[in-house]
Amino acid sequence: FGPFIDHLLRLFRDERPLLEARGTLIVRQLCELLEARNVFVTLASGLQHEEDLEFAAQMVKALNLILLTAPEAWELRMTLKSPSKEGTELLVTLYPAWAHNPVALLAVCLLAQAYEHAAEIISTFGRLEMPMAFLVQIDKLVQLFESPILTHVRLQLLEPEAHPFLLKALWGILMLLPQSPAYHTLKNRLSAVPELGLLRLQLATTAGGRGKGVPEAEAKAGIDFKALLKTYEDVQSKHHQLHLQQKKAEAKRMERK
Repeated sequence: FGPFIDHLLRLFRDERPLLEARGTLIVRQLCELLEARNVFVTLASGLQHEEDLEFAAQMVKALNLILLTAPEAWELRMTLKSPSKEGTELLVTLYPAWAHNPVALLAVCLLAQAYEHAAEIISTFGRLEMPMAFLVQIDKLVQLFESPILTHVRLQLLEPEAHPFLLKALWGILMLLPQSPAYHTLKNRLSAVPELGLLRLQLATTAGGRGKGVPEAEAKAGIDFKALLKTYEDVQSKHHQLHLQQKKAEAKRMERK
């Protein structure tokens, strides 16, 4: 199975139109015929050391959409949502590959209720250049937030004092968005957060507390989020270096003309 997945990744890498046109269907059929967890874990393992960074980011974007929306990945979503050891292991396994695409990684962290880490990832976005494609992905993430898939996350907004980092992450996403329909959608959602809960959160913060509820460290026990954040930053550093090289090459081409 491993060599087959490696061959599939090579095929997608060499034939990008195939990935765009049929990639989602192929992966979904594999998940239907085989165990979805094996498919995603093996694909993530192959992408973890992918040298073609642009392909890795594109592939993770496609896989993330399947993970979050496809019926074939329902069990994977349930696993990621749960605070079980299996859910923790799955998040850690997918993380190095998903680090190639910041918005996809952010979406998985929200699904897995790793809100404090999601807020940390968003804080790094300020150091990135945000092209239109990045903003389009953020826009689609807001649409996903309004879907049934993340109902459990929206319901947790009823207890902001128990989930302060969820609020921080969502406000961070709001600050990234331009004044668009997605911006107003998310702003309206945040304005519906109960004022009493916000007052309790403010009082808890003033008192130096973290608020009641289950801290993220306990909700996802056993995860070294500092190490994961280092992995994310290392991967994004490679993408940044590639972007700089492309800009220099483009500048040289313009000079020759």
